[in-house]
Amino acid sequence: MRELTEANAALYLRESGRVPDGVGLSVRELAGGVSNVVLRVDFDPAAGSPPIVIKQCRERLRVAMEWLAPLDRIWAERSALGLLATILPDGMVPAVLFEDRDEYLFAMSCAPDDSATWKSHLMAGRIDPEIARGLGETLAQIHILAPGRPALRGELADRSLFEKLRVDPYYRTIARRHPEVAPAIESLIAAMDDLPEEERTLVLGDYSPKNILVHARGVVLLDFECAHAGDASFDLGFFMSHLLLKAVRADLAHPGAGGPYLRLADDFWFAYFGRLDRDWWPNGPSSPPYGRRYEMGQAHLAACLLARIDGKSPVEYLDEEARGFVRDVAIEALRQDPRPFGGIRRLLKSRLEARRGTTHGGG
Repeated sequence: MRELTEANAALYLRESGRVPDGVGLSVRELAGGVSNVVLRVDFDPAAGSPPIVIKQCRERLRVAMEWLAPLDRIWAERSALGLLATILPDGMVPAVLFEDRDEYLFAMSCAPDDSATWKSHLMAGRIDPEIARGLGETLAQIHILAPGRPALRGELADRSLFEKLRVDPYYRTIARRHPEVAPAIESLIAAMDDLPEEERTLVLGDYSPKNILVHARGVVLLDFECAHAGDASFDLGFFMSHLLLKAVRADLAHPGAGGPYLRLADDFWFAYFGRLDRDWWPNGPSSPPYGRRYEMGQAHLAACLLARIDGKSPVEYLDEEARGFVRDVAIEALRQDPRPFGGIRRLLKSRLEARRGTTHGGG
């Protein structure tokens, strides 16, 4: 496999016949990924062609600990993009333009130039409840409409990539590091493995603020290499963990500033289940699949919080005090029963309030 870079991508495009020799272009690497190289290609204005993005797999992920993953995981992402294009509004996911199986890459349309990651908005304190509610409804739409699609019985039926990219580096790693919560973690893994096929849907596996681009006309969803036919409750816990981690970051820096992030988590959660309640399960929380997802999403939230502290891909924006705070909350939740809705949020909120009281002399 030829590993593409800013220096050789133009040559690859010309040699492979994707771009004629006379068309000028420039290439720059886009930041943010740990498992792929992502290159943006801009063409000279005279060519009249919009920019494109090339994504190529890498075997070794760019994290501190050794973390290898098979190159063919990129085809699961390619398959997920094709499925999502049939169930989401135009422009919400990139359009696939071409693929090269020998080089483990594909090219896709580029997001609007005014796009920025939702993560960058959140880190800057830009809180928009409408975005959170919209993302909750979007995830619900995916989980509602994906079951039964042929792609879930094809490349997306293989859950081994999810094992390599999430279950082992996240869940099994924290189970080894924290034996006191290993039974709870193993129970979560078993519940995902044992889920009946008829209850499986498209699980994105990396639905997070860094993979959501916000622009003037809406949002674009990115990065689906963990996508598979699986347990939707993982997506819920994974997404929610990002909002709670940012709540901790904000509150420990400025006491009380975490509140808006906790409310964002509520906005997302209730929008998701509101959409399911309205469009899928008319009996609401009394319906067994609904209730299971309601509870298991909370359990995955606790596990994902701990995984982003002590797993193979720890969150980069928390200092040691914040990391210890999250670790203690997550372990306490996992040692109890994190499943009832609001349990972890209430626990986190009470711990933040107690810390404020201690910091301010109990006032």
